Amino acid sequence: MLGPDQIIPDWNAPRHVKALVTTREGGVSLPPFESFNLADHVGDSSRAIAQNRKRLQAMFPNTLVWQWLNQIHGSAVAEIEAAGEPLSVDGLITRTEGIACCVLTADCLPVFLASNRGNEVAIVHAGWRGLVAGIIENTVHKMRSPANELVAWLGPSIGPCHFEVGEKVRTQVIGSEGGALAGCFAIARNKRKYMADLYGIATHKLLQLGITSVTAHDSCTYCDADRFFSYRRDGKTGRMACLIYIDGPAL
Repeated sequence: MLGPDQIIPDWNAPRHVKALVTTREGGVSLPPFESFNLADHVGDSSRAIAQNRKRLQAMFPNTLVWQWLNQIHGSAVAEIEAAGEPLSVDGLITRTEGIACCVLTADCLPVFLASNRGNEVAIVHAGWRGLVAGIIENTVHKMRSPANELVAWLGPSIGPCHFEVGEKVRTQVIGSEGGALAGCFAIARNKRKYMADLYGIATHKLLQLGITSVTAHDSCTYCDADRFFSYRRDGKTGRMACLIYIDGPAL
């Protein structure tokens, strides 16, 4: 069997900032979680999850410690100096070397953040509810680095080709922005629905906060069933891991 597949961000972070997104390839889980599911809340067998997490950890130094989340689609952010039990938040910040800050996704947008010096990193789980709640803003505001000294990368998420939402969601997302986000919604074939662009929404928010270096993987988890889990496409399915850590002293 092939080893775990991975996506490495193409961004301007220092080399000692390490980040990646796993795909669904290279694990042991059986359908509908085939094969590299890393979530323990979706109904997969505990044995398969343990084996998959062991394969993930084997890709990294054995001194790395892991911080997982119980994601709640909210705006809470935790600043951590050590890894522990899963936290009920949707954003993590650390300034400590050797802590893998992890979120799990299967359509929602993972947002990676790092300082230019590499002395501070963060990761955000950003679905539409979190975006409305201000998860990106809360994370950036809690970071010690000025926004103009941060770089951002947006990992794989559901694209505007498949993320259909109703008027209520559209109104909530654009409501606080005075219409600036209206361009992130296109009228769907069903005229009462809209196609939402999570990449566009997050990019706008990051730029408004003063982060000018924003890049994206620009893929759609729904479209690529061979490589990505997608809750919107499949319902019962696995989750990819998105992680970031500091591997060495700051510049």
